[in-house]
Amino acid sequence: MNKKEECRRGYKKTLDVDEGRRRREAASVQIRKEKKEDSIQKRRKDAAGASAGTRVGALPDPGLRARLDCLPQDKQLLMSSQKDEQLEGTIRFRKLLSIERHPPISEVIEAGVVPRLVQLLQCFADSALVFEAAWALTNVASGTSEHARVVIDNGAVPIFVQLLAHPSTDVREQAMWALGNIAGDSCRCRDLVLSYSALKILLEQASSPDATTTLLRNAVWTISNLCRGKQPPRWELIAPALPVLVHWICTVEDEEVITDACWALSYISEPAERVQALVDAGALPQLARLLGHESQGVQTPALRAIGNVAAGSEAQTQAALACGVLGTPSSGLGALLRSTKKETRKESCWTISNLSATSDAQVAAVCAAGLLPTLIDMIKTEEYEIKKEAAYCIVNVVCNTRSAEVVERVVQLDAIAALCGLLDLPDASLLIAVLDAMESIMRAGSPRGGDAASPNRYAPFVEQCGGFDKLEALQTHPNETVYNKAAQLLEVFFGADDDEEDAELAPAEHAEGYCFNMHA
Repeated sequence: MNKKEECRRGYKKTLDVDEGRRRREAASVQIRKEKKEDSIQKRRKDAAGASAGTRVGALPDPGLRARLDCLPQDKQLLMSSQKDEQLEGTIRFRKLLSIERHPPISEVIEAGVVPRLVQLLQCFADSALVFEAAWALTNVASGTSEHARVVIDNGAVPIFVQLLAHPSTDVREQAMWALGNIAGDSCRCRDLVLSYSALKILLEQASSPDATTTLLRNAVWTISNLCRGKQPPRWELIAPALPVLVHWICTVEDEEVITDACWALSYISEPAERVQALVDAGALPQLARLLGHESQGVQTPALRAIGNVAAGSEAQTQAALACGVLGTPSSGLGALLRSTKKETRKESCWTISNLSATSDAQVAAVCAAGLLPTLIDMIKTEEYEIKKEAAYCIVNVVCNTRSAEVVERVVQLDAIAALCGLLDLPDASLLIAVLDAMESIMRAGSPRGGDAASPNRYAPFVEQCGGFDKLEALQTHPNETVYNKAAQLLEVFFGADDDEEDAELAPAEHAEGYCFNMHA
């Protein structure tokens, strides 16, 4: 066996599954950070009672100065012992905190009225006063972490939890909203709310036959904030929400409820050890259907939850495939590859790459879904961050398949040109993956029986698209692994036989002595 054949046999055939997934997990960190922008963490209630995301850097209200000048009089009303004056003062502060642009939360806190608002929150028999106080405190908590801390430090959290069971629907909804803002501030605040058993009451209230749509919306949004966080909450504190959330995405038609329920499921399944709980709860079939929802707001968290499952074990990946998440070029993940939303296209590619990172049968399922032409086209035409994710899909397909027919199909779709187009990019990890894929393709194109003298049928494709020149250039790459892989590809699949070279360079014996065959 010559040196070239030894090198060919020494090459690995498939990517290690864990290695492939680790690559995707690293890439997903930025995806996950960007995804959080799609889920509002805090909401402020404006003067009309509608929700608004907290705004940063907005211009102040032109009449704000005059309104702030009235703070002493407003505070005097708030501190009064007369019920009607208390209500009037509370309404004034609520209106001040509900202005559309740049509400003066810091000024209200500096006026020293938060303790009084929390005190009025406990006038349970006066629904109107409690509602106005809760609304004002909700908007204080919608500000910065320092603002939320003031509400917490004045003991508002256990009172809000009590108000979740208040007879007034308006008060219950406002208490939910306030707790959602507090829980959305940080993991510590989230855990504080959970410690008062707020989730249990939220589930009971939202599951009541008398629950209004707005109450359900507020409850599900708050539950989603109780499930989220870089450091996940203790499992036993949020586990009761899982079956209820699955029930809601299957039975409720309201888009806002479905969206927040899907976000909650994605947060619950973020830690790898909790993915199986999502699978066991029966969430996957409906999540797969929701990939085709008309709203991108629903598609995004449904895709994220499915992506968590796809990054799990082989059995969990198979569970996702069994629910039809791949779809066709016009449905499921196939349709999302053509989404107008850049992050959806990127996340879809990431998910498909994990679905093709395990067994040969799962790779075959990805191929059978008809997604390869789109993925290869994305490598050629998409911007860098997306084409990189699409490239990993093709890398996993060709490196993990045992079928020469699959590799041939990939080649027919012009994958070699697409992959070679990536060989001059600076990302060393991507280069290593692409070189692994090219090695798998070239091995599949080698003559059967290991006849090293016969040409590789895929080598001309590499040369025609300029891949040979790029491989040669990679021999000066600073990354040693990139250099070694490129050099091996050239030696094994494009170089002249060592034996032939040795024969040509061997000295020939003449009467005058030895001479070497040197060619001009």
